Amino acid sequence: MPNTGKRSALKKSLAQANSYAEWLKNAEELDQVDGLMDWRNSNASEFCHEQLMREHIQLMQASRQSNDLVGLIGLLQESVYRHTGELNNPELYQYARSGTKHIVNEYLDEVERVMRTLSESIIPHISESRKLALFEQAAKIYGRPALILSGGAAFGIYHLGVVKALWEQNLLPEVLAGSSMGSIIAAAVCNKNDAELDHFFKEQLNTIHIDALRWRNPLSIRAQGSVMDEQQLFAHITANVGSVTFAEAYERSGRILNITVSPTRTHQKPRLLNYLTAPNVLVEYAALASCAVPLLFPAVALQARKADGSQVPYMSTETWIDGALHGDVPRDRLARLHNISQTIVSQANPHVLPFITHKNHRGVRAFGKQVVASVIHHGSAELLDIGRNFTYKTALNPLLNQAHAIASQQYLGDINIHFPFKPTAYLKVVSNPTPQGLVDYIRLGERATWPQIAMIRDMTRISRLFAECIEVIQKRVGE
Repeated sequence: MPNTGKRSALKKSLAQANSYAEWLKNAEELDQVDGLMDWRNSNASEFCHEQLMREHIQLMQASRQSNDLVGLIGLLQESVYRHTGELNNPELYQYARSGTKHIVNEYLDEVERVMRTLSESIIPHISESRKLALFEQAAKIYGRPALILSGGAAFGIYHLGVVKALWEQNLLPEVLAGSSMGSIIAAAVCNKNDAELDHFFKEQLNTIHIDALRWRNPLSIRAQGSVMDEQQLFAHITANVGSVTFAEAYERSGRILNITVSPTRTHQKPRLLNYLTAPNVLVEYAALASCAVPLLFPAVALQARKADGSQVPYMSTETWIDGALHGDVPRDRLARLHNISQTIVSQANPHVLPFITHKNHRGVRAFGKQVVASVIHHGSAELLDIGRNFTYKTALNPLLNQAHAIASQQYLGDINIHFPFKPTAYLKVVSNPTPQGLVDYIRLGERATWPQIAMIRDMTRISRLFAECIEVIQKRVGE
């Protein structure tokens, strides 16, 4: 088969893959056909200092083999600090589909050997408790990743495929955040322990409650001031999530759930709800509030659970709406609360998708799209800012404030996965999926995630190693 024919067949197989293993096999073959394996095998790169990286690999190998553990500590600290910026450069993953330079993987492999050696060995003049403190301090300095699931109405169902793909590769972060539809997915995941989540993805996807949306009749719309029945949405949330507080979800799963909600009162601030900021708040009401798009659903009063099990209002005079309005991607708040240094954003917001699908593309056409998208993004934010200042203390001002909040946000993270933009899909954005539609959304999420797996694995590898090494040392300290 000629290379052009083989390439076409491989691209088709890549797009139709039904597992990551199948996708990766086709990606590697396609990279071979395109000559990109030569790029991966080459040490030369404008994005990383390959010579210094090779030198550090050899130094760490020598210290490890000579059992110079004290010297190894200093060498590891210096080397990781030097190369962190390079290793987190997305440009390293914009060429080959199957992964980045092999020198990067070789370096990370040696860092892993060193970290495991240090965590498992007796180090002269350093007690196990002191070693634990050193590892914990280093982990705090290095930070950890978070997965952020955007809003997106029906498109947001694809987040489930994103989570599934990450879970199957042991790459699901401990910290998850969600707004609007993303909050429901995040809440369902964070209220399951590892065994339950594994069983869910293997056996229970066909049991998901899918009827979230129900239109009101015209008379009810006028009386309620919203076109969708919030009780139907609440039934959908409780069927998939259950009834649990943020603290209870954390205790059960070990994962940190964060849900963003936006205020209805001008002088109130957006909130990032989690087991630290709102431990007793009921997750199902937080998710309902985060989905309360103005005009579609009414604002929601949050509820909490007292120690005796009774339910009480939380901030009884306040009501809350769609978290995506002010905090679709709450990067700064996550960083402050949970020591987040890397964000993986799964983006499905319908109004955002047309402006981000070109981000990883190259060439003149992609550059043109980036320029146009940037002008529209910043221009609309400026115009809305002028408008809301001009209409201060008028009935139009709250609407312009919300529009400005939407337009002025940053919707991307360090690593981005997005719902595939297709204009025809917008016909279904405010409708319940069919059982087959649910399967299709999940598969879309998986296929959108697989091309990012290599980057996610590499960029989060050291932070995941810190967690594993700390657990090893903790067991030794407890013995």
